[in-house]
Amino acid sequence: MDLVFIGFGEAAFHLSLGLRTQSTLSIGTFDANVDDPQRGALIHERATQTQVMVFASLEAACQSARFVVCLTSASSALGLAERVMPLLKAGQTYVDMNSAAPTVKHAINALPRAAGVSFCDAAVMGTVPGNNHRVPMLLAGDGAEAFNAAFAPYGMRLRVLPGEAGAASAIKMLKSIVMKGLPQLLLEAFQAAETFHVLDTLVESLGESLNGKTVEQLANTFTARTLIHAKRRSDEMDDVVATLESAGVDAAMSRACQAQLEKQAARDWGTVLGPNASEMDYRTAIQHLVKHSEGTANEH
Repeated sequence: MDLVFIGFGEAAFHLSLGLRTQSTLSIGTFDANVDDPQRGALIHERATQTQVMVFASLEAACQSARFVVCLTSASSALGLAERVMPLLKAGQTYVDMNSAAPTVKHAINALPRAAGVSFCDAAVMGTVPGNNHRVPMLLAGDGAEAFNAAFAPYGMRLRVLPGEAGAASAIKMLKSIVMKGLPQLLLEAFQAAETFHVLDTLVESLGESLNGKTVEQLANTFTARTLIHAKRRSDEMDDVVATLESAGVDAAMSRACQAQLEKQAARDWGTVLGPNASEMDYRTAIQHLVKHSEGTANEH
């Protein structure tokens, strides 16, 4: 057996669907809901469609699969790994594709396992339906190279990271800060804009500032200048909060922003970053921020 999925929900089904169009790989699955009257019927229907063998037990599924891929949920990732790892033998690779925190992936990697059993931390970086097996994935851990070598030839878009297990999931978690935080900032601003009847004008103004800029350009524009001008911007955010509240809008995101700027204003970043600091690239500015943040943490 080339590949076995632990959990055969939407993601595993679509990955199998895509791989089946590119290969004659032997694929199997074990799903705890296989005997459920409703969920079980869908599992069998999808398995038949993708020519995936349904195993009756976790032990049988893991017995001879080259790659055992867990696709259940973040909350069950560690518990399942604790059950699966003792079942594996040399030459097998356990792959966790759940959207779990790096600490969970670290814990899985630290579980006792037989010599020759490897672990791959896989972070799925897009939606699987629509992309199927071509959804971008980041891989880390001692099993990453093996997984990449086995499945990249079938069109899977895989990238091996140099870090240990947890590095791939860290990227996914950190990306979520921006991709989930930015919409909340927009919603907060848009609600107030609607109240003041200026929503379209606000969007147009944002476009003048942001449209056509790459993320790297925005990072270079924002990073050092935010630190240097933290005091002035903190004061401005006080007025922002007052504006939102006068419009009856929950200002939680803006309050958090003001609090962070106030903390950053406690240090003279203009002096720390040196001459021409406003033109400093984001990588250098972030290195300074991390260095001095660590120093502050050590003081406590």
